Amino acid sequence: MRSTRLPFFTLLCSVAPLALWADTIEAPGRVSAVVLYPWGASVTRQVDLTAPEGVHELIVPDLPQGTDPSQLRVAGAGVRIGSVTLVDGRQPVTGDMTPPAVQAARGEVERLEIALAAREAEVEAIRLKAGAAQEQIAFLRGLKPDSTDAEDLRALSQMVGAEVLSASRAALAAEQEAIAAVRALKSDREALDKARQALAALIDEGADKMTLAATVEGSGVLEITTFTPNASWQPVYDLRLDRAAGSLALERGVVVSQASGEDWSGVELTLSTARPAEQSAPSQLWPWLRRIGPPQELRPMASARAKLESEYAADAAMGAAPAPVLMEAATPEMMGATVTYRYGAPVDIRDGVEALRLKLDDVALRPEVVAEAVPARDSSAFLVARAPNDSGQVLLPGAATLFADGAMVGQAYLPLTAAGDELRLGFGPIDGIRLERLVPEKTEGDRGVITKSNELREVAILKVENLTGEDWPLRVIDQVPYSEQEDLVIRHSSTPPASQSDLDGQRGILAWEFDLSAGETQEIRLETTLSWPAGQVLQ
Repeated sequence: MRSTRLPFFTLLCSVAPLALWADTIEAPGRVSAVVLYPWGASVTRQVDLTAPEGVHELIVPDLPQGTDPSQLRVAGAGVRIGSVTLVDGRQPVTGDMTPPAVQAARGEVERLEIALAAREAEVEAIRLKAGAAQEQIAFLRGLKPDSTDAEDLRALSQMVGAEVLSASRAALAAEQEAIAAVRALKSDREALDKARQALAALIDEGADKMTLAATVEGSGVLEITTFTPNASWQPVYDLRLDRAAGSLALERGVVVSQASGEDWSGVELTLSTARPAEQSAPSQLWPWLRRIGPPQELRPMASARAKLESEYAADAAMGAAPAPVLMEAATPEMMGATVTYRYGAPVDIRDGVEALRLKLDDVALRPEVVAEAVPARDSSAFLVARAPNDSGQVLLPGAATLFADGAMVGQAYLPLTAAGDELRLGFGPIDGIRLERLVPEKTEGDRGVITKSNELREVAILKVENLTGEDWPLRVIDQVPYSEQEDLVIRHSSTPPASQSDLDGQRGILAWEFDLSAGETQEIRLETTLSWPAGQVLQ
């Protein structure tokens, strides 16, 4: 057997001459595999074809409305394929290829509808009995005696009383029977509603469909691959910090959504980092001509340049692809620069009605845990974990739920973290570590005898108090201004000295690292002086 893969408009020239046509073959396709991208999905449906000798017209119904012919691919193993086309609007006449599960669900709905109608008819018959009894009572009460004889009147009265009593009892019994029958209808209606819901879960009768028609020869398996933009997946994380064990467990999952127009039942799911629906080539730069000239000639050029830069920025914003999303379902496979992961079990993903969360793997990280304090902004320290991503894989952006020592402490957005890069996340406030930033001294004025200059001096006291009952490794962060002008001179000093300057490459950000025992208080004195020439204003 050999496999061919052709665009929808291709004619297979090697097919035998179409002198004799056999019958039309109708064969439903079943969605067997889905490759899901951050935006969009490639959907493969399988058609099992058994055909007599000769060339036939194959009809495959129930493709989703909006299937793009340019992205339609048909491959055959044991089958030679000729022309392939999509039929929209006026559909070819086909037999009933309703799946057995749908046929069974429809049959159950029809059975319950008939049973409910019969029960409702029984209730109506009971109410008719009650109505007849009421009519009898009204008739008896309307009888008028033909004689004034006392004995005749007594006899008539006794007869009417007895008959009215009997009819009233019959009416009451019928009403009681009707009430019981109506109550019994409730379970019948509930059963019918459940059967209708089960049928609706299997089919979407309101959706328009398309049909694939192809000329084929031979018997075997056809694979029809289409692309839908109405699908996506994104990673989700649970991060569990255990300080006692010194571990950070990263539980990875994925949320899958699709509105392709059909259900995907029992499909083989592959997650891919490729982005076929987005920019596939680098942006283009155009020659940049610079000129000099009189000011009046430069203005239009400056305006044009600003406009060009604005257009470049807009193009870049439109063309910039978001960071790829990636989860591990099994051992990753590299396809060039693309990573794919195959989910380990068949998956059901319904059309447009759910965002399915799938559990994937766990990644164990070794964190450094500190209490991080920013007295200038916060009144308490925060629990912060830093861990190198030594998993050998990229951790891609996604929503994360944070747990610390078994308790959920918040939510965050996990940033893109390359293999070997550091992951930094906060796990909530430590209410027992109190922070305070005081400014006991701040002066500003002129100084100098012969020359005059301006000066600003500030003394800040950073106070950290540990009331938690346990020792903490602490990192205190504060800032001093920085200058890029020679005339603006900035000096600072601290007691104790800062452990790090320009923290994480940020100019003027200082950090002090030390251990703070339970019940202890640590103060940091930070003095900053700014000086600049007279006649200038500090901004």
